[in-house]
Amino acid sequence: MLHPMHILALCALSGAAHAGPIYKCTTGGKVSYGDQPCANGSATQLDAAPAADPNAAKQLQRQKDLLARLQKERATHDARQAQAARSDARAYQAAAARQAKCAGMQQQQSKEQQRLAAEAAKAGGMGKAQRDQRALHMARAVDAACRR
Repeated sequence: MLHPMHILALCALSGAAHAGPIYKCTTGGKVSYGDQPCANGSATQLDAAPAADPNAAKQLQRQKDLLARLQKERATHDARQAQAARSDARAYQAAAARQAKCAGMQQQQSKEQQRLAAEAAKAGGMGKAQRDQRALHMARAVDAACRR
């Protein structure tokens, strides 16, 4: 897709189309103009070449310089956008990995709590203080992993 500035530059650089000679024909007192001499009557070739602009070369060079600068700016902008997209993708992947790790640790915590409850139900199991400390340690580890 062409950028509006590119279209403007192309229009400015295109210049006028080259026209062939123009003939003025006089036949029976009537004047007509055409691109070929008259078959009968008098024909005069007119000069249709536009007058040369002395500043045209300078203006053309300025327009070419402008176009080059705009293309360079566009390339820089596109490169920055691509870099930002790559950075966003990496951040998304890292967040997804952290979320998966967090879910796994929460599952592990739930299993550990069930195991400790079952152990407490049996006679001769670990003391309440030790169970509570293990559960607290596991909860802190899960919070640390999921908080980021």
